[in-house]
Amino acid sequence: MNSNTQSAQDLLQLAWQAQSTGQLDRAAEIYRKALDLEETAPSWLGLGQCHLERKDPSAALAAFRRAQALMPQSGAIRHMVDMLEGSRVPDRAPDDYVVWVFDGHAESFEAHLAALNYRGPQMVAGLAEGIWAKDGSRAILDLGCGTGLNAPIFRPYAQRLDGVDLAPRMLQQASRRGGYDHLYKAEAHAFLRRPPCRYDVVLATDVFIYIGQLDEIFSLSEQYLNKNGELLFTVELTAGAQPVELRSSGRFRQTDTYIRMLAERTGFAVAATHDEALRVENGVPEAGRAYRLVRR
Repeated sequence: MNSNTQSAQDLLQLAWQAQSTGQLDRAAEIYRKALDLEETAPSWLGLGQCHLERKDPSAALAAFRRAQALMPQSGAIRHMVDMLEGSRVPDRAPDDYVVWVFDGHAESFEAHLAALNYRGPQMVAGLAEGIWAKDGSRAILDLGCGTGLNAPIFRPYAQRLDGVDLAPRMLQQASRRGGYDHLYKAEAHAFLRRPPCRYDVVLATDVFIYIGQLDEIFSLSEQYLNKNGELLFTVELTAGAQPVELRSSGRFRQTDTYIRMLAERTGFAVAATHDEALRVENGVPEAGRAYRLVRR
C-alpha cells in the first residue's frame, strides 16, 4: 500500500509538470495511471483541468464530481463543479480556490499576464491621470494586490501604499517588487471588516472577477474611505439578463446596471468609466470596464 501510494504521488508530480508545460495529453495519461494505483481527489482534479483546457467540459465536470466525492469539504472543487453545472451562482469564489489558483502560478504569473496582454492596472490608472497630482499625498489601499503590478504605477500618487492579498506566494512576489509600505495576508472582506484605517483610494484590479456579489465589498470600501475618497476597479462586463454570471473559467462577470445600482445604494457616484479589452484569451478579447467611483 505504501509503495503504491508513493508511486501515485510520483506520478502526480510528473503529471503536474507535464500539465504546466502544456503537454495536456501526456498529463492526462499520467493522471489516469496515478488513479489506477490510488483514487485521490488531486488526481481527479488534475485530470478534470486537462479536460477543461482541452475544451471538454463534460469530461471535466465528471472528473471534478469524482474529486468532490473524495473531498467534499473542498471549496475549490465545489467552485469548479458550480462553474460547469451552471445551476448555482455563489456570492464569491472560496478562499481555498483563490489560493490554489494563484499560489500555484505565483512565479510565472506576470509572464502569463503579459502573454494575455493584460491591461487592468493601465485601465484604472488612465482614470486617474490628469485628475490626480503625482505629489505623493494619497493613502492608497491595493485590494488583491497580487504580485504588485499596481505599485510602480500608483506609488507616485501615494504617501502610503498598502497591499492586501490572500495568496502568500503572491505577497512574496509583491514584497520582492517593492513599493508598498505594508503588505497584509487577508481576504478582502475580512480585511475591510477590521476597524477602519482611512484611505483616500481603494484599488481593486482583477479582484471583482472572483467576487460575484459586490454589495458588501462596496459598503465596506465606502466605510474605509475618507471624505471624497475613491474606489477604482475593473470588471469583466456582461450584457446578460442576470446581474452576475459565473463563467466556465471560474470567474464572474457583472452588468453595468448592477454596478451603477450598487454605487448609488452604497454612497458612491460614478465619476468615470473606461472600456478596453481586459485581456486576450485564446485569441478572443475579454470585454472589460474600469470604474472610478467617488464617495459622496
